[in-house]
Amino acid sequence: MSTNGIQVSGWGAVTTLGWSAPESAENLLAGKVAPACFGGAPYLINNEFKSFAVPYEGNPLDKAQKMLECALDEAIARAELSQAEIAEASLFIGTTGGLFIRNEYEFTEEVRKNPDKESPPISCRNRGPGEVTQLVADKYGIRGMAFTLSMACVSSSHALVVAARLLEQGKIRRAIVVGFEPLLNLTLHGFASLLLYDYEQCRPFCATRSGMQIGEGAGVLILEKYKKSSSAKNKYKFSGGYLYNDNNSLTSAGLDGELVKNVVGQTLSLSRLGAADIRGIKAHGTGTKDNDLSEGLGLLKLFGEKLPPVVSLKGALGHALGAAGTMETAVWLSCLEKGVVPKSFGFSHVDPQIGFAPALENKPATNGAYLCTFFGFGATCTSYLIVKE
Repeated sequence: MSTNGIQVSGWGAVTTLGWSAPESAENLLAGKVAPACFGGAPYLINNEFKSFAVPYEGNPLDKAQKMLECALDEAIARAELSQAEIAEASLFIGTTGGLFIRNEYEFTEEVRKNPDKESPPISCRNRGPGEVTQLVADKYGIRGMAFTLSMACVSSSHALVVAARLLEQGKIRRAIVVGFEPLLNLTLHGFASLLLYDYEQCRPFCATRSGMQIGEGAGVLILEKYKKSSSAKNKYKFSGGYLYNDNNSLTSAGLDGELVKNVVGQTLSLSRLGAADIRGIKAHGTGTKDNDLSEGLGLLKLFGEKLPPVVSLKGALGHALGAAGTMETAVWLSCLEKGVVPKSFGFSHVDPQIGFAPALENKPATNGAYLCTFFGFGATCTSYLIVKE
């Protein structure tokens, strides 16, 4: 899918580094990055796991709602959408934890209020996967199509590509794409049980890495057909979006890098660009052994000695799972707007199997194409380009 006619007209984000995309980018670029810590949220029942929590005084439901609303309000204000334009938009929400937060909150509250009673079974009854989407649509008066995508860590990145495809086909007027991921006990314990958690530090692409560390947040991108009349200092296109699912493995995108190479290659082909045209790469870079190996080898096979700066944001933001696509892209856009490609955090030693180090210092962000990649469970793959003009 070539989406050269799609513009990113607005974006917003809430992360552990700030309650807006510019604030998060400013702290990231200034190196004001705190490592994951224990007990980042009072409702976590086990302080064994470090996490990148968004600071907030209050219960997790209120916090989740505020993260959503702050990111949405920021993106809508930046895009300067009228209420009529919001109403005719379509809504896409990518999330995993957003489907379970109310259930987990009710469970933990029941335990807290009845400490002498046997804990009840946690109910995973589904109030409907579209519950959050419908709440957002109703609050903001969005009357277009409404979608919920829940595909672990590619949820909102897949949503971006699907939205861009529908825009390109003329099936929707504009897209409000949301990634939303609250910090859950379920998530923390789940990844620890899979032996995918790093108990010390998130270390993307580092030889000493041993797993991911979970973050939380929300991110929103607003996609529209390209407007030449836009008054923005810089314009940003969404281009070359490509999706691929390889069901040969439940957890891996392969260890030889071939799948990653092919997915990114398809993205470049759809954008009619070559490897030499890429100014930088916002990599998935989870810090897990296999994922970083497959992604690193794939990028090296495709770009070779001309590999542009590779950056993983997860050493600073944590892995926000379903929100990673929109949240990381929104922060990336704010970095580009400031004219800087950020450095990676958590790296210390080159893995000889991967053969390169991610960017270890901030670099100038020139106009051109920047690659964004996401590789999740079930070899779910998303790749697209953000073009700064």
